[in-house]
Amino acid sequence: MALRNIGIPFESVGVSEIEGDVIRSYAAIHTDFLSQRKNIDAYVPSSRDEMVEYLESINVPLDYKTFENRARALKDAALKEMYLANKLISNFGDISRINPSNLPDIDLFTYSFPCQDISVAGYQRGLSANSGTRSSLLWECCKIIEAKKPRFLMMENVKNLVGCNHKQNFLKFLEYLEGLGYKNSWRLLNARDYGTPQNRVRVFCVSEYKGRNPFVFPDPVPLTSFMKDMLEQNVPDSYFLSEDQVSEKPITQDWCYCLDSNYWKGTFLKDFLTKHRRQLVTDGVDGNGLYRVRRLTPRETWRLMGVRDADIDKASCINANTALYKQSGNSIVVSVLEAIFTQLFINTDKAFSPEASLPLWEAAST
Repeated sequence: MALRNIGIPFESVGVSEIEGDVIRSYAAIHTDFLSQRKNIDAYVPSSRDEMVEYLESINVPLDYKTFENRARALKDAALKEMYLANKLISNFGDISRINPSNLPDIDLFTYSFPCQDISVAGYQRGLSANSGTRSSLLWECCKIIEAKKPRFLMMENVKNLVGCNHKQNFLKFLEYLEGLGYKNSWRLLNARDYGTPQNRVRVFCVSEYKGRNPFVFPDPVPLTSFMKDMLEQNVPDSYFLSEDQVSEKPITQDWCYCLDSNYWKGTFLKDFLTKHRRQLVTDGVDGNGLYRVRRLTPRETWRLMGVRDADIDKASCINANTALYKQSGNSIVVSVLEAIFTQLFINTDKAFSPEASLPLWEAAST
């Protein structure tokens, strides 16, 4: 989305994804999937076994909790959609099964990894190589980077990646990249400093193969769109909390608290006010003059990730609300990527600085 939005010509040569709903959303937004699914039999094999065999070969879709392949359990209509979506997006599937020799050449490799084992909301199992944790899938990227040597790498993950418990592993990974010939630069960036009203701090790392100078991350810009600009009008009653959860004062914020993939589970007004998470808003007043409180709609959470309504429409027509909430909470804020890629590919004369006096990880750690 970011590359498209800032007008950078590019070709997506492949992705690595295991979750079925995410695959379908990506296909809906970035390919002709929605059009082809109307006459889907013209685009998929007639053999159910052939489709199952293909999906199992890339190990998708996986049950996110058990990691069991669900291809054989899909009904015919869902199986056809899953087959078509994966083909259209050139999904190589489960990264642990990818053979790098089967991959095309890559100029820009964007990557992340599950954050559950390093997030402050998780169990802190860590990301050590060969530990078997979901976050340790970071190390599966190594075989691809080694084999293809993309000119640029761009990584994103939660702030706690550079916390005291996990920073040593992160720096170890950077040393590994340096050994391959990459110049690494990383920094903590907050989405609200780059055009999107959400307080979402994430680690971004840009690496250049055979680079000489550190990457200069884009400067923050003042917010011009605020929380109120992201909200829908005439929201259905189903999004409002119970009648006893009302507020004497409106909830007024310029920016949203950080969204997570569990937003669909909901929250209580008291928890929101004390914990400052799972964002709530006030919308109108009741018969007693008290402010009614509601959850964000899926569209609002996607807007708060910097996604355009046209893209939201495409994902919404094939996903339940729960899936939409999960996908927005797991995503990367588009406007932050726009700023990074603008600096990298448009403002190239300013992108790499020989004057940097400190490694960027030292500057960021302060």
